[in-house]
Amino acid sequence: MTRFGCSSCRSIGSSSLGVIGLAALAAAAWGADDPGARALQQHQLQRQQQQEALQLRMQQQQRTVQEAPADPRRRQAVEQLQIDQQQQQQQLHYRQGIEPASNQPSDDEGTRRAKAQLELEKAQQQSQQQLRRFESELQSKPGAATDLPRKTD
Repeated sequence: MTRFGCSSCRSIGSSSLGVIGLAALAAAAWGADDPGARALQQHQLQRQQQQEALQLRMQQQQRTVQEAPADPRRRQAVEQLQIDQQQQQQQLHYRQGIEPASNQPSDDEGTRRAKAQLELEKAQQQSQQQLRRFESELQSKPGAATDLPRKTD
């Protein structure tokens, strides 16, 4: 993997560890009806979140390479926006991991599996919406990243 020189990219390495820890929380929050099913759900969520974190890093790096700002203040503002986006993504992943499952004691195995799949799809949709919003934040005002509003999820 290529090493990047910008400070925002160096700070990303710790986000992968955070995603792994969050996935462990997800398994505990989902309960332990079937340990094998819970492990699979945990693995699926973890993998999805790792892919999303990588996708965000790739989008940010591509934007940095394409539009390398010469103005130091603009460059710093873009780097700060990238860091903020990474933190917002980590917060979303955390929330996805701790949201309790909607399983009821009367649910059969098929119902629990269907609910788990719906939860995974919901998490994926939330993350994709967030990634699109992050991309639009950088595109909405070309040359004016210092004016971009800060959004928190």
